[in-house]
Amino acid sequence: MSDLRIRLQPSCYLARLLSFAHAAAGLVLWPLALPLGVKAAFIVLLIASLIYYLRKDALLIAHDAIVALTLTEEMSCILTARSGQSMTCSLSDSTFVAPYLTVINLQPNERFFMRSVVILPDSIDAEEFRRLRIWLRWEWKNDRKKR
Repeated sequence: MSDLRIRLQPSCYLARLLSFAHAAAGLVLWPLALPLGVKAAFIVLLIASLIYYLRKDALLIAHDAIVALTLTEEMSCILTARSGQSMTCSLSDSTFVAPYLTVINLQPNERFFMRSVVILPDSIDAEEFRRLRIWLRWEWKNDRKKR
């Protein structure tokens, strides 16, 4: 199988999900018996988290947002950030593949912390999404079993 190159687009579904999850966390936090200053600090942190993840994962406008990935025959992945920087990663066993969502967990070769790429059906072409899911389910999983 040849290399699979995926170009990501901003995802409205992911933006809505992130907004809903952060709003729900804020609503759950508010009735707790905490001082008003502590609640306000948590709300500010939630808003900052929402802005960070919207820019980085949903809207793809952050400097380090992943805008393309290439899955290679050598079972590695090359990530390309909006800044043009590329990094080679290996796929983690915790990668999640479903018809409605794919979360690719990656371990960069030269860094300690893992990276995740969240892909919903509206962030790539339908045919590319199908090929990506097939590649992750069959090619990559079968190669992992052979090792």
